[in-house]
Amino acid sequence: MNVQRHRYGDVLRIRQQAAASDNSRINQLGNGTQWNVEGGLQVHNHYHTNTDRPIGRAAVSLAPPFRLLPRHLYGREADLERLTDVVESPEGTVTVLHGMGGVGKTALALSVARDTRKRRSRVFWITASDGYSVREAMLQIALRAGGAESRVQEAAVGNESVADLMWETLDEAPEPWLIVFDSADDPKALEEELGTEWLRSSYAGGVLVTSRVGSPDVWSDHSRMIRLAPLSESGGRDMLIDTAGLRDVSNEEREHAAQLANRLGGVPLALWLAGRYLSLPASAISRFDDYSAALDRDFPDVIDRAAATSGARGPEDDLRRLVMQTWELSLDFLEKQGIPHARTLMRLLSCFAARPLPVILLSPKVLSRTCGAYGGPWDDVMLERALNALSDLGLVDVGLEGVDDARSDDFYRWSHSSNSEHLCVVVHPLVAEVNAAQLERSDSRTALWDAAARCLGLLRGVWLEDPRHGSFWQLLVPHVLSLVERLPEDCDDLLETVALTNAWFCEYLRVSGQYAVALGITETTYARARRLDDRAPTRFLAGYTFADWAWRTSRLEEAEEVSREACRLAALLHEPRSFRALAADSLLAAVHVERGDFGTGEKLVRDIIARLDGRWPLDHPLSIQAHHHLATVLRERGLLEAAEEEARLVVSQCERIPDFPPYTEAVVRHELGVIVWHRGRLDEALNIFDGVMRLQREIMPPWHPSVLVTRFDVASINRIRGNLFKALLEFKEISLIEMDSLGESHYATLQSKHNVAQILVQLEHLDEAELLLTEIMAAREESGLDTRHEDVLATRHELVHITSQRGQYVAALHDWKQILGEEREHLGPEHPSTLRTHFNWAIGWAQTGQVAIARSEMRRVLLARRRTFGDSHHETEEARKALEQLSKCHGMPWWRR
Repeated sequence: MNVQRHRYGDVLRIRQQAAASDNSRINQLGNGTQWNVEGGLQVHNHYHTNTDRPIGRAAVSLAPPFRLLPRHLYGREADLERLTDVVESPEGTVTVLHGMGGVGKTALALSVARDTRKRRSRVFWITASDGYSVREAMLQIALRAGGAESRVQEAAVGNESVADLMWETLDEAPEPWLIVFDSADDPKALEEELGTEWLRSSYAGGVLVTSRVGSPDVWSDHSRMIRLAPLSESGGRDMLIDTAGLRDVSNEEREHAAQLANRLGGVPLALWLAGRYLSLPASAISRFDDYSAALDRDFPDVIDRAAATSGARGPEDDLRRLVMQTWELSLDFLEKQGIPHARTLMRLLSCFAARPLPVILLSPKVLSRTCGAYGGPWDDVMLERALNALSDLGLVDVGLEGVDDARSDDFYRWSHSSNSEHLCVVVHPLVAEVNAAQLERSDSRTALWDAAARCLGLLRGVWLEDPRHGSFWQLLVPHVLSLVERLPEDCDDLLETVALTNAWFCEYLRVSGQYAVALGITETTYARARRLDDRAPTRFLAGYTFADWAWRTSRLEEAEEVSREACRLAALLHEPRSFRALAADSLLAAVHVERGDFGTGEKLVRDIIARLDGRWPLDHPLSIQAHHHLATVLRERGLLEAAEEEARLVVSQCERIPDFPPYTEAVVRHELGVIVWHRGRLDEALNIFDGVMRLQREIMPPWHPSVLVTRFDVASINRIRGNLFKALLEFKEISLIEMDSLGESHYATLQSKHNVAQILVQLEHLDEAELLLTEIMAAREESGLDTRHEDVLATRHELVHITSQRGQYVAALHDWKQILGEEREHLGPEHPSTLRTHFNWAIGWAQTGQVAIARSEMRRVLLARRRTFGDSHHETEEARKALEQLSKCHGMPWWRR
């Protein structure tokens, strides 16, 4: 009798739990004694740790928690479509829906459960966060599905496998069913508790599992793995708008909602909290753009406030942990699994951009040296284990990555090869930001920023000009930017490492033509370094590299100011003939030449060459650079014979050096080609430019400024030879590419536009040319390029051409004279540009009927061009033919007939 009561009492308890009845009917005591309130009988039960409910713990429920299901699942149509066959599928497959915390796995499973119930199929929902809950639920399911009470009792007391009983019972169920194991985030622990076969497939119904763990090794080989990704931009936008309770939404608000959705990484949990917070009447923020701005100011505070005021209900005692602690639970889990390195690695990855990061950068040696105190020593095995564990939980993606550049397929062709993909780790943006916020509060903060800086710095000195590795270097661009922009203010001792890395990495940006990126990196570093003492080497290095890129991007006033500062700092730190002092002076000389101050530029360059003599060999990079600059300044001053001599000296030194950098070789050969062209040897110049283009194609993308300059020069020669339409199309294309890569106000862009206008003048499209020239003048003035005197005079020169072609000869003659006076003062009387204006001035005299004066001035032009160019130069020949026509002219001038 006692035995019967014992068995009946146990079954009664199971039935009551299965029905989720009022728990007041049973009082469970810690000693295993159970009181049946209804019958007033005392029944003694065998106490078993696996069957008795812990004190104060409610009976598990099998009902799906539909109250947690959102009114609408945004952007999950495709995912729901993939899950429609979970119950009806004849294959009997276990479907594992996995992904990082907060991505909406439970919501999607609830939607599947609701649809299944609408089709009159039974749904069993198991919260699989621990073995106790799963075991209790399995007992209830076995009883509800028609399992024999005797077998349920045997399973309850541990005499039979709970999993075997439930699955056998479900396999024999007459109606289809769906069983959902929600939040099975520790499948190994469940396996230890319930046996290796706790999870099975069945032909009688569907099995759906949600888990943060996505490793195939953890689940059955026959499981169907579905990784749930964050919402798309449109899905996240719609969720934000609807959750915020907005109805009539403007296009601007929709755009701001889309931007906020991207900012929150498409994570439904974070999107719901944001939308809910914006919908509350007392919230301090009510607009999407204001919420984004608040996140930028204080990310943790905004997330915490949104969670704390959301009105959400859940198992967490502290609602503020909803987002900030969601992924900490995953890291806690890994730490319990014996992988303490995972948390340290997540914090380290948050120092970089949320973009693909080559795994090779994560050096175990650097990590052991800088942050070995946090998680223990590192080696390759530890690193791989931590990465794989984080990947299994959906916190990172690890895989092969290439380069995605939206400008054109040319980048792919240029930077990719057979080794175009690299093993990378990618962190979800919101996960990265949360970990960055956690890092700010951590004792390991300084050590991990040190590790990040040193990991990037490991690649200093690696050859950057090989295009076969272009895809690898391109992957690093966002991380170099992120490091310099986000390095904490109190980590100035790391600034030297960062500045050295930037100076090195900008060499890749130079070769790949990404001038604006290099300028941004160096400008940010310089702004930080200005706080340092004058004698700090980092301050000099940061200033020098910024001045260099300000010069390359036509920010000439800043370039001169900062390069002067670099010269001053170099003088404090080094003796006058040191490498850094000479390099700083050389940069200042280049800036002066770029601004048109050729006299000062030449003086500085000759002083540098004097200091180099006897100390540095002629084939030293500094010596090559100095003589190259001298060739350039001599050409700009119109001293073409001396310029060619210097340029050939530089080229000969390059040829003597084995494995000379092709980028620099292309630069110096290009300068020789320009000088030869200006000396009138057009065929020879084209041959030189052809060789330069071959070199450039090997190491540079098609849009690189140096490539465009070479194309510009070839087009200029075509214009000289009368191929106007071919040259016009080339200049137009070049200017469009330069606008995209360098900006509309860069001097190279304006030069290309100037040449377009020049040809339009020749083709007599005067209105179009005048409009373009006026825009060029305004852009030069706005960007500070009006100090480039020679370029300004050239543009004014073309505007006077238009005045002349419109028949306003007296006004044109007056303007020619004014420009000629300025060029004689600024460039000298026999500079090529001065002589071109002098030529036009002579023509102007003839156009006003003063043929005698025109002949006299043209003779002066011819003699000067003979001295400057020689007899065979095309501009000398031009002056000779003009003088012959003027000598024959009587009455109406020949150019007006």
